Amino acid sequence: MRICHVITKPELGGAQLSTLNLISILPKDKYQVSIVTSSAGLLKQKFKSLENVTAYFSPFLTRPVNPIADILALIHIFFIYRCNGFKIIHTHSSKAGIIGRWAALFARAPVILHTVHGWSFNDYQWFLVKRFYIFLERITAPFTTKIICVSKKDIETGLKYKIAPVGKFVLVKYGIPFYQFKNSNCNKADKKRELGINNNDPVIGMISCLKPQKSPLDYIKACAGVHNKIPSINFLLIGDGVLKKRCKSELNKSSLNGRFIFTGWRRDISDILNIIDIVVLTSKWEGLPIAIIEALSKGKPVVATDAGGVREVIKDGVTGYITRPGQYRDIADRLLSILKNKDSLLRMSQEAAKSIDDSFDIKAMAHNIDNLYRSLT
Repeated sequence: MRICHVITKPELGGAQLSTLNLISILPKDKYQVSIVTSSAGLLKQKFKSLENVTAYFSPFLTRPVNPIADILALIHIFFIYRCNGFKIIHTHSSKAGIIGRWAALFARAPVILHTVHGWSFNDYQWFLVKRFYIFLERITAPFTTKIICVSKKDIETGLKYKIAPVGKFVLVKYGIPFYQFKNSNCNKADKKRELGINNNDPVIGMISCLKPQKSPLDYIKACAGVHNKIPSINFLLIGDGVLKKRCKSELNKSSLNGRFIFTGWRRDISDILNIIDIVVLTSKWEGLPIAIIEALSKGKPVVATDAGGVREVIKDGVTGYITRPGQYRDIADRLLSILKNKDSLLRMSQEAAKSIDDSFDIKAMAHNIDNLYRSLT
């Protein structure tokens, strides 16, 4: 069965890694898989080198709204569809979700699926911008066979804004490569030295793209609040993005220099989590953050903002704490409460490790998607 996945940009993000893992593990004896994505991104070579997967790169598929480029991307993707006769078109992310599904409609694809990795609209957008994205989702949903959501919260949001009727939504939780996270046995001392940590003090870390959605400036402010009370703490920020300069400027205003490390993008997240004691996520809006699932699977307590499906994976006060978006002082207070009580840290670590079971394995996710494909064809 010929299947084509479409995602906007091959960068290091949750949606991209989830898609990469999914198409890597789909049974090759059942499916002939293709991927369409942008021609620029850190994961381009990874997509390109996937075994038994054909990759198409469109120079017109970009994240910012650009009417001319967007029309050219639709035409380009339409011709890719028509030349291959795909049975299923499966889109991911907001821009590719709209363009990819309209191209599939024009190409008369039998089955059109879309995975919502967090909706394209949120409460932080200007009112008219938000209404425009809701309108796009509403007019695209009727010819979408199924809309896959990674969290119950996203389904509730879709119903709240009347994107589609309840029967059109399907819940398929994110999966991570358990074998990779459970079997990571790197030397902690060596990994610390590699990252520039030359002490045995606790480590707090955030794994995130440095963009407005993730609000990394709040993380730095929370870290400064912790450092003022407990100076002997190390802080990591793993990721990169458009807010890096502003993050460094904020860091220079604080007393964190020497204790705060920007690592940039890393491909050894499982190893880095071995040296982190507590994970933080300061997002304003989310789908279901893969970084949290990864952290919990390694037995790391998480302090995160109440965004998207965060409450579906974190048990407040048990495996971590949930705070309101933008309240970096609350994040600092929660971190301090864990750091000051070693028994609390140990208990939360044990509960975190138990909270992520095999249902969050990439194999379980692939199995659920495989069943969905079969049921629709």
